[in-house]
Amino acid sequence: MANWFVDLSPAAACKALRSADLVCAPHEIEITRREERWAVLVPGERIAWFPASELGARQLSFERQVLKLVGQRCSFQVPRPLWMSHSGIDVRQMVPGRCDAAGLFRRCQIDATLAQRIGRAIGTMLAQQHTRITADDAGAWLPRRPAWPERAEWIRERLSNVVDDGDLMRRMAEVIDRYEAVTVDADDQVMLHGDVGFHNLALDPKTDAVNGLFDYDGAAWADRHHDFRYLLFDVGRDDMLDAALAAYEPAVRRRIDRARVRLYNAACAISYVAYRSGVPPEQEWCGRTLTGDLAWARDAMARLA
Repeated sequence: MANWFVDLSPAAACKALRSADLVCAPHEIEITRREERWAVLVPGERIAWFPASELGARQLSFERQVLKLVGQRCSFQVPRPLWMSHSGIDVRQMVPGRCDAAGLFRRCQIDATLAQRIGRAIGTMLAQQHTRITADDAGAWLPRRPAWPERAEWIRERLSNVVDDGDLMRRMAEVIDRYEAVTVDADDQVMLHGDVGFHNLALDPKTDAVNGLFDYDGAAWADRHHDFRYLLFDVGRDDMLDAALAAYEPAVRRRIDRARVRLYNAACAISYVAYRSGVPPEQEWCGRTLTGDLAWARDAMARLA
């Protein structure tokens, strides 16, 4: 049985990284627990991943395979694998740039031009990824369903622990049923990133140019519409989605069904509400309090009407 990194101190991380010729001091690194993995930021825009369990090791191995494939086929930047140890430590070169999801969201709410520029960049990147990676590349190793939103039964089991409004729960259940009933054409099956949003974009700090995407651990061979679901915001206009589709659709010669994008956005919002089961309402969970999660879900469901 492998010795996973159940706990990880800065000193232990630095000692382990010397095997990769990464010499750093404990005060130079930053450690964050990411579910079944530890993310360790080290100097030189590099990130080292330490598996905390067998599941974490499998996740790192899977994402490493995805990154190699995207890096070979696409011109935009993704994290570049540098070194992997027998114990599962995975060192990668990060996409250069700044990631400030909350700040970028606020800026795009009031700056339509910025939102459009970022949307065009996303549409161009996705057009490459969705066309240059084929079903033969996907083989049997890519999941055939995105990891999010969760399945209907998982959501229903948890919603009652979070929502005390019977009518709202009924409406949420109806949306999830609509989501589960969607039939996806074979031509819409592509290799998804699965979580395209501000939180996974690296931007040039001076020009706001999008340098690339990261966090491919949710990649799947599934409906292309999922990669556009987080480009909708509650600002009364769809600048980012409009710009993304204006770049994407001519490149792939296929239309994106906006109604399906809205449905997927609503299903994800409801899944996040259910994910709060057992979490205090005022506690931020995935970046939002219960008030924020419910506001997103209600706005997303209103769009469907």
